[in-house]
Amino acid sequence: MSRSSSAPRPVLAVALAALLLGGCADGAEQPGDAASAPASSTAPSSTAATPPGPDATSTGAQVPELLEFTATTVSGEAFDGASLAGRPTLFWFWAPWCPTCRGQIPQVEAVAAEHGDQVNVVGIGSLDSAEAISEFAADAGAGAVTHLEDVDGELWTRFGVTEQSSFVLLDADGAVVLEAGYGGTEELGARVGALVG
Repeated sequence: MSRSSSAPRPVLAVALAALLLGGCADGAEQPGDAASAPASSTAPSSTAATPPGPDATSTGAQVPELLEFTATTVSGEAFDGASLAGRPTLFWFWAPWCPTCRGQIPQVEAVAAEHGDQVNVVGIGSLDSAEAISEFAADAGAGAVTHLEDVDGELWTRFGVTEQSSFVLLDADGAVVLEAGYGGTEELGARVGALVG
């Protein structure tokens, strides 16, 4: 899996088209086709709300390359990935029309409720319009979970995510300690708990 911050436009378009065609395993028809799939741009997309963790510059934490991005929250506020440095971070990659993603809302909310004082929990919505992403996020742990809008798929590409729903768990140093593809893992809470001890 590539972890580069940008990919050639045709490669990303093909990857996102595959996501739309692969979709959730329940066989539900999904809106859009390859022609309407989000296209890549080389500039990072903005998406996020109030940074979940202490500012990396105030804690003296080194900012891992993976967290060197900017985005926008679903509420339209600027978000800096560097604000996540120094604490473990759970990224949840979802699409608004994905029933599996919707079914994972309680699981993600539970992780945020139990470990939110030690772990950043960040949802990254993509594969649809900003409006649809915002509507889903309103149901998905608003408050306890920071949700970023990733209409163009820039963050999905950055983290090498190729399907929804996916989880990526980073330790406090920014190293990937868990990648769980479609459907995630039922032991998500236990894996996060083991990381923070």
